[in-house]
Amino acid sequence: MFNFLYKAILTSILFVSIVPVVQAKQVLVHLDTETDSAEVARLYQQGQVIKDLSPLPWLVIEISDSDNQTHLRQISRLPFYTDVRGYFVSATPNDELYTQQWHLDEIGVPTYWETTQGAGVTIALLDSGVDPNHPDLKDNILFSQGYDFGDDDAEPYDANGHGTAMAGLMVAQCNNRIGSCGVAPQTKVIPYKLNQADGGSFSSTTLAAAILAAADSDARIISMSVMLEESAPWVEDALRYAFNKNKILVAAAGNEDLSTVAFPASLPFVVSVGAYTKSHERFGSYGNDLMITAPGTSLWTTQPGTGYVNFYIGTSPAAAIVSASFALLAANNPEKSATELIVQLMQASQDINAIGWDEEAGFGQLHLPTTPSAGNYLAFLPLTQTSYRPNDYLNIDLLLTGLIGQSADLYLRVNLPIAEQRFTLYERFDAEPVLEATPFNDTLQSPFPFTGDIQLSLFGMNGLIIQGALPVGLTEGIYEIDAMLAQNTTQLAYQRQIIWISAD
Repeated sequence: MFNFLYKAILTSILFVSIVPVVQAKQVLVHLDTETDSAEVARLYQQGQVIKDLSPLPWLVIEISDSDNQTHLRQISRLPFYTDVRGYFVSATPNDELYTQQWHLDEIGVPTYWETTQGAGVTIALLDSGVDPNHPDLKDNILFSQGYDFGDDDAEPYDANGHGTAMAGLMVAQCNNRIGSCGVAPQTKVIPYKLNQADGGSFSSTTLAAAILAAADSDARIISMSVMLEESAPWVEDALRYAFNKNKILVAAAGNEDLSTVAFPASLPFVVSVGAYTKSHERFGSYGNDLMITAPGTSLWTTQPGTGYVNFYIGTSPAAAIVSASFALLAANNPEKSATELIVQLMQASQDINAIGWDEEAGFGQLHLPTTPSAGNYLAFLPLTQTSYRPNDYLNIDLLLTGLIGQSADLYLRVNLPIAEQRFTLYERFDAEPVLEATPFNDTLQSPFPFTGDIQLSLFGMNGLIIQGALPVGLTEGIYEIDAMLAQNTTQLAYQRQIIWISAD
């Protein structure tokens, strides 16, 4: 059986169904009193001097080598060098469309690029193929490693445009003076083509075969801007095979504005991605299985040939952006497992609606991790791990500080998967969990007067999270604990802890 794949209407909308060069950095170099004018002239001729701060003895020099430390060592050997001092200035990429790529700032990409741009990570793109000769993609596409499952040949060229667009959002090269920047411009992509020629359909067995190939490849992430009209056990089995091989699975939730997430994004071990607009309005499908939302409109990206477009909208480009965000995380944390990286990204997501997970935005809107700010009154003490299995020891501690002399209520909310449904409980001190929000200190005094810092060990919640070893038989997926401090109706602070619990 064949299923509707995708169709782009060039005027405004995309229906999704199945479906550098390095960014330059600048370093300040101090000139000593015996400056070698010939060396300075050479830097000018090579275009490395970005700014001369004369009459001050400082030059701003651009570093475009992927190995910044090598460049710094070379600069340190110059006769006029005295001290770099680690002063880096983030350079705005010179790509023509960069200033129109609102989603990059929205999800915190420029700041994260100071750490990595995704080098050393590969994404398997299951879509309509890719144009490997596009000037913004050609160095990041592992074309010979891909396959055309639709036409059963080894040349997954894109005659449709959709796959090339998704690849551009993920890995378009940055700071090369043309086009746009991908979220992870040093990451590589292996293209697996699903449809025949330029058609808009594919079979579920073709999807399963592509998933198996991606699972056996070097790809760390499998990106699927795809959706099937109904679930297929063989596709689920293929995805479980890939998940068991430590692959991060990402799929689009669907553009139909339905209150149910489409298959295969609906599977609990697949990161299901919804979309939102530039004005932060939800776009496309949502519901119980939604995990995260990401930018999905007004996104400049690549097209077959040499062109660029911004008409692809919805959960398809949102899934591509999330996939590339995982590439950045994986490059920065190569030792972390797939589930640990999933938890890390969900933990960093921006909660925008009611506290914690909700069916409109999942765990929140995509944002790359940043250093947590201090002075929030609440803090979950660091866990030794974020991914757990039965018989692993788990204890979650909450620290309340800086509240001496204040009175407030503490609310604890536990969101968990039960029989493939998400379920919320509210915990009360020394009492059974309830379904409606009540203060944790309800049985003590409300509001509670704080006379000092408090550390709470959170366990025994409905017998699901217990002090000691985790029991066998818990539903696999993400478990979330939210903590909120409030004075009357005013929220003082909010924190959450997300973990992954495996079934075995």
